[in-house]
Amino acid sequence: MSLVALLFVPLLLQSSISCSASASVSKIKTRLIKETCKHTEYYNLCVASLESDPRSLNADVKELAIILVELLQAKANETLWHVGDLFKKVSDPALYRFYGTCIEEYRAIVERQIPEAIDALQSGDYMVSKRDAEAAAAHADSCEEQFAAEAQPFSDQNKAVHDLSLVTSSILGILG
Repeated sequence: MSLVALLFVPLLLQSSISCSASASVSKIKTRLIKETCKHTEYYNLCVASLESDPRSLNADVKELAIILVELLQAKANETLWHVGDLFKKVSDPALYRFYGTCIEEYRAIVERQIPEAIDALQSGDYMVSKRDAEAAAAHADSCEEQFAAEAQPFSDQNKAVHDLSLVTSSILGILG
């Protein structure tokens, strides 16, 4: 065997072992996410949401819940702004009322339910935090119901807030 081969083979083996060990650690770290998400109605949404945040890889269940509440807050804020932009362009009185109700519902989520959920979660009152996440889903439902006879232009965003609220509620339920 040549000198180059003698130097190259151990280096190749070390590289292979290192990659294998890294993959194993990654699998172990994502296992908690997958096990935790099995307790939700929307498993794929739960896993995708948590895996989108790098903090999830080193998180315990409480930290996963915090991440989900923060993701919910961001999605609800985004939807509130979108509804507000649409509201400014509405001239039909019925639609004006529908959008106005949705703005009220999303303000309740953003200004009351999520801040209460965060406070309760941080103080260890998981049942209050869970109820606040469930209330956020109910507010999203109320918004959706405004448009029962009409096509709602932000139905996908509304569903995302609703479903993420239920995922968050389920994870909070694990905690207590």
